[in-house]
Amino acid sequence: MSENNNIEEFYDEQINKQDQFGEEEDISSHETITNPFSPSDISLSNPPMNLGDLIDMIKEGWINFGTEYQREENLWSETQQSRLIESVLLGLRLPAFYFEEVNKRQWNIIDGLQRCCALRNFCVDNTLTLSDLEFLSNEFNGKRYKDFDFPTKRDVRMLPITVNILAKGVPDMVKYVLFKRLNTGGIPLTNQEIRNAIFSGPAIETIKRMAKSREFLKATEKKVETKRKTDMDFASRFAAFYVLGWENYKPDLERFINEAMETLRDKWDETQRSTMENDFKESMKLAYDLFGNWAFRRRREKNARRTPLNKAYFEVIGVMLAKLDSDERRQLLKSKNLLVTNMITAMKGNQTYWNSFSGGTGDRNAVRLRFSYMEQIIQMTLNNKTIMITDDKEIAPKEL
Repeated sequence: MSENNNIEEFYDEQINKQDQFGEEEDISSHETITNPFSPSDISLSNPPMNLGDLIDMIKEGWINFGTEYQREENLWSETQQSRLIESVLLGLRLPAFYFEEVNKRQWNIIDGLQRCCALRNFCVDNTLTLSDLEFLSNEFNGKRYKDFDFPTKRDVRMLPITVNILAKGVPDMVKYVLFKRLNTGGIPLTNQEIRNAIFSGPAIETIKRMAKSREFLKATEKKVETKRKTDMDFASRFAAFYVLGWENYKPDLERFINEAMETLRDKWDETQRSTMENDFKESMKLAYDLFGNWAFRRRREKNARRTPLNKAYFEVIGVMLAKLDSDERRQLLKSKNLLVTNMITAMKGNQTYWNSFSGGTGDRNAVRLRFSYMEQIIQMTLNNKTIMITDDKEIAPKEL
């Protein structure tokens, strides 16, 4: 293999190790919420409980470990699990548990998944053998729960715990905010992980299929992470602007996406959701056919080094291509060289346009600039016109 090829491969590897979605920063989280919810919408209860109550609920299947928004189970090592049990044996109070009430016989875990896994493994399944204890090694190392005598089991079960329960029926938007605030663990949930819990059902199932579609995987070269639901976040952003329209965008971005999820779940029927899913796949296929491995990556020069995938660029290109009819898609394919030239010209000629895909992507002006520019670029390409950026930074046709 030549030295040049090695250099190119090294560069691509470094790009993939970077934030693969560019320098995008969504400022929506810093903006004022225009429609704040009432404190009366929040319903949290704190029933008096001890550890034995929670162990019994786990044993009877009342605690749901498999919710969409949670990370993988059993991420703690045996040492970490053992030392949690050691804390219980020492009579130390555990951090508060947070649950969401689904019904009278099921709670979803909001915060405390790994602690619940350790309790299940030790006290219910008897699969955890205590090891590497710091203070009680002589007495308890090598023991399982079934080896404990009755007084020790009683002490374990009688340990008081703090349990906070989010009541059933809390409005979705309120629940979304609370999930973010109540997720107090060491690895905060991503927005999409929370979204998967709040809007479970046909809306999220559609998003999941879109993110796993052949067309999306090919267009993004399987570069989008799946572990923290980043792939579904891409699809959700597409869906938000497809469903609600970029002209109707109001900050913040997460609230806008959540509104679209509500619409998909509660107002759209299966036919409408299926149409969106098919349009998404057609858009992904067209994007790959137009741009190849440059799909959803910004550039200012035709021979520039390849940049990371960019979420904001993805949503703009994805939605705009999805809205084209079959004749327009065929015409755009015939004019793909002109399209690429026009897109590069726009990026190179207007710094504000370039910046709208990085810092502050949730700003209303940035959203409108991104979409209005792309709409003009596509229409001028369909009309076989080369664009230029005028002195006032507006797109205009260039005389051929």
